[in-house]
Amino acid sequence: MRAYADKYHVDNDRVCLIAYSAGGPLLTLGMRGEMPFVRCLVGFYAFMDIQQSDYRKTEKPETVKSFSPITYLQTDANRIPPMFIARAGHDEVPTMLDSIDRFVAEALSKDIALTLVNHPQGVHGFDNQNDDERSREIIRTAIEFIRLHLGNENPK
Repeated sequence: MRAYADKYHVDNDRVCLIAYSAGGPLLTLGMRGEMPFVRCLVGFYAFMDIQQSDYRKTEKPETVKSFSPITYLQTDANRIPPMFIARAGHDEVPTMLDSIDRFVAEALSKDIALTLVNHPQGVHGFDNQNDDERSREIIRTAIEFIRLHLGNENPK
């Protein structure tokens, strides 16, 4: 995306990484402190720790650890950009809620900038599965979070 920033008229120094579900491990790219252009991270019902997941069966332990967002809370939490986590109270994916809940508890203990929203009746994929006001409210809140952290409060 950064390589084509001019073509698409985007600012390559203001990036938000967004992950859904099993994409949660990709948030680790912005948590390592090596990408100052990543201004915020957003996870919608995303795995925040895959160390207890089925990945253990196919990947080396060090790989699983390095792609678990919770790992980066234990090293240099100051390097983690502001985060927005959306949680589905009725998430049916095994270990998902535990993964998110443990991440949130650890993140709060490290005082990272964290915005947590919960959809009490939400199922996994609530943003396209639960046609209700709470889903829309969470989506609006996420958009405002991104605008705030990218410095784009008044987009065209």
